[in-house]
Amino acid sequence: MADNKNEYSKIAEGIYDRHMDTVYSVCFMYMKNKHDTEDAVGNTFLKLLEKKKTFDSEEHERAWLIRVAINICKNTITHWSRKSVDISDLPLQSEEVRNDVLRQVLELPEELKVPVYLHYYAGYSSKEIGRLLGIADSSVRSRLLKARKLLEKVL
Repeated sequence: MADNKNEYSKIAEGIYDRHMDTVYSVCFMYMKNKHDTEDAVGNTFLKLLEKKKTFDSEEHERAWLIRVAINICKNTITHWSRKSVDISDLPLQSEEVRNDVLRQVLELPEELKVPVYLHYYAGYSSKEIGRLLGIADSSVRSRLLKARKLLEKVL
């Protein structure tokens, strides 16, 4: 029994290493601050350990983690109000993510910023985003268009 637990811990560690940045970024889009984001990320990976989930591929891992992270964030948000965005909390290495475009993306309404992040930063198609968010891919494309128009106005 202990061997199975240690074996899955090693598997989960690899999953964590592969997808931590993506899960962190998705959670940050919802939580808007470092501390709540870290809690949501921890809860997401804790859920992975609790479920001992196995996956068909890395893409399946990523999609499952994003869906769980979104659900955890939404549940948390319903329990208390969120703080203002502190862009310096975003730990990504690239300087471009700290520019005005990301600041404006973070200011978008929730239904727009999550599809924008998943499409432009994580590389998901509108069909994949639709499955993750539980909406039609035409709705995703519509939200992306609306977000681009809003961003064009402020940029």
